[in-house]
Amino acid sequence: MSSSQQLGRLIGLIGTLFLAHAAYSTYEHLAYLKAVDQASIDIPIEIIVECLVSAIVTLIGVLLSADSFKNILMEAEISKQTIDKIDTRPSFITFNHRKVVSTHSQLDRKF
Repeated sequence: MSSSQQLGRLIGLIGTLFLAHAAYSTYEHLAYLKAVDQASIDIPIEIIVECLVSAIVTLIGVLLSADSFKNILMEAEISKQTIDKIDTRPSFITFNHRKVVSTHSQLDRKF
């Protein structure tokens, strides 16, 4: 694992912790409003900013910790396999021709 991936995981962890803190702060604020019987359910701007910033930091951490893209061209994947492995898959085997032959041979048989 490269150093940028480790840094990305650390940044993602920090962002996730701050996001959990913003959620806990929101819960505590709403519990306080319920305890003092206030009808206003406006969340303070500090909690909103903390939630947005921590979501962005977490997103940056996820982007930095992601692996590099893999090649999607079929030539690259097929070149890794042998012809025996490609050719022996059950999707290439057909049994449609056997019914016709076996049915005719059963009809021609005398009992």
